[in-house]
Order: sequence, then C-alpha cells, then structure tokens
Amino acid sequence: MENNKILYINFFDGIDVIKVNKFIVFVNDAIKNHNPSEIIFLIASGGGDVDSGFVLYNYLVSLKPAISIGMHNVGKIDSIANVIFAAGEKKFASPNASFLFHGVSMNLNGSFNKNSLTESVSRLTSMELRITKTISENSKLTETELEALFHQGEDRSVEFALEKEIIQEIKFPAIPVGAVHLIMNFQ
Repeated sequence: MENNKILYINFFDGIDVIKVNKFIVFVNDAIKNHNPSEIIFLIASGGGDVDSGFVLYNYLVSLKPAISIGMHNVGKIDSIANVIFAAGEKKFASPNASFLFHGVSMNLNGSFNKNSLTESVSRLTSMELRITKTISENSKLTETELEALFHQGEDRSVEFALEKEIIQEIKFPAIPVGAVHLIMNFQ
C-alpha cells in the first residue's frame, strides 16, 4: 500500500544553533510518529546564523530520497532562510509574502591583528559564495544576480520569485480538514 500522507509543519522563527537542533529533533519525531510521504513547511524566517542554516538545508535535502519536501513562504524569507527554502522540491509563496537577499555580516569582538581580519574577510567571502552557489543551483538566479542582490539588500516580491523560479506558484496555503498540522514553537 502506497503512503500518501502529507504532514504540514509551521516554522516562524530565526535560525541559530539551538533552534536548528530543535527543528531537526521535532521533524525526526514527526516522521517517526506520522510516517509521511511528504512534508510541507509553512515557513517564515528573518534568517540568522549562516552555518546553522546550511546544517538545516543539508538535513532537509537528506530526507528527500524518502520524503518529498515542500516549502511555502507564508510571510518573509530573509537571508540564510533563502538557502533553507531552496531545499524544497515544491516551493510556493503566499501573495503577500516577500524574499530578502543581503550580504553576510559578522560581529567582531576583542582585539584584532592583520591575520585575524584577513581570516574574517575570507570567512565572509566563503559564506556568500556558498549561499550564491546553493540558491543559483535551485533557481534561475545567477551567481552574478545574487551578488548584486546582496549589495542592494532589499525585499523582492513573489512575482520576482516566480519569474526567477525561486517558487513554482503564488498561492495561499490550503491545509485540508483532518490533515496533520504541527507547529514548531521553541520559546
């Protein structure tokens, strides 16, 4: 018998080490308890820690051989959340949602020397390259276009996202009556 169970999960939060670990535990438990063939994440996030975002992206991609992953932007997808959003096979956005692309920043505390500053610039450059490569591989945005967006740092519409194939469709989410709908709340 084929499993066609769709699981809907809301996530509206920032991205950091603690939340990503809780996200992974939450999803693993949901998979164990509900055995879905597909998970649709109703997601909105202002972004956060780049390394944590890549951990979550890689985790979601690792599920795809067994479980179809869908992403639905229900508010805003900013910064590293764009990489997480890119993990979806099916990608949608509500008509009033937005996407923000901007460059990576780093807080520097303490004393510095030439080597530590060079290392920090190298790290920032590497993070931006990883982000541009991942998003460009999952959309029609080129790495050059993404670099330009990083310098502009402004919201982009769902129409832009549709044109650049960040999403496949603009629509409000529709959760069927009786569907399993879970909400992540890590407060």
